Amino acid sequence: MSEQRLLITGVGSELGSLAASLLERHPGFTDIVGLDVHPPRRRLRRTTYIRVEHNDPANFVRQILAHRPDVIVHLGVWEPHGRLATDQARIATGNYAHALGEALSQLDGLSRLVIRSGLEVYGANGRQTPDESSPVAPTSTYGHMLAELEAVTSVAAPATATMTTLRFASVIGAHVPSPLGRLLRLPVIPVDPLSRAEFQVLADDDAARAVVHAATCGHHGAVNIAAGEPTTIGAVARQGRRVIAPVVPYTWRVAAQLTTLAGAPLPDHVVELLRHGRTAHTIVGDVEYRPEHSTSEVIANLFSWPSVVRVEKQVA
Repeated sequence: MSEQRLLITGVGSELGSLAASLLERHPGFTDIVGLDVHPPRRRLRRTTYIRVEHNDPANFVRQILAHRPDVIVHLGVWEPHGRLATDQARIATGNYAHALGEALSQLDGLSRLVIRSGLEVYGANGRQTPDESSPVAPTSTYGHMLAELEAVTSVAAPATATMTTLRFASVIGAHVPSPLGRLLRLPVIPVDPLSRAEFQVLADDDAARAVVHAATCGHHGAVNIAAGEPTTIGAVARQGRRVIAPVVPYTWRVAAQLTTLAGAPLPDHVVELLRHGRTAHTIVGDVEYRPEHSTSEVIANLFSWPSVVRVEKQVA
């Protein structure tokens, strides 16, 4: 790989910081810049961090054009109730997406573009397992956010650039602000007793390696990235020795209020996963990357994380 300038948006997220640390190991990237609202969550040795608020699109565009990147990795996506509430996440993600689109329309010489998206763009697919040729038909707020991001960047991307859209399953990791991960850690998990739908997740390190692969030798087009061996929410509850709370249709709003009080807000895309499942497979023939961890392994790691234990102060 010849010397290239790399720009990473969303570098302050756990996934962004992890992906940046792996990308720094590639000597072909000689000049790396990271943009985000927050600084990286791990020590980066070769990445120059620049703070850019999501509501300052002019500065966002100016920083991208000033760097003149050969490769852009866009991870500036806020999952609803990850770190921001749904409305705030939608605004922040949309602002970054449209600013990126404006910058792309003015860039010359961009060779590669990597966009983070998710399986949520396929909507409630409990009766089918979509692949990359399946229509984009979101049925949740997060799905619509990601579909808009894909549409904006696809229209604005230079024709010379190889554009890889990574449609991730729910990313779970020890430091990833995942609403699904928080929910599964509760002692009681809401479950639709009539649903046998399966779902897949993705380990944060597998997601980061997929980003690196796409940034260095990725496929032109959308790629589904999900751990193998789909599971059901009932199986997850048994694996984690959680209590199941049956939830019938039309009462999910009450369940969401209760989980929110317990510290795990329940956005509509997570409800969609619990009720209808979320699985996908890939038909892209030239993608060499595959996740190393299965869904059951990712869930097992989730339950192995230490819990916060309150220690009473001893009074002398």
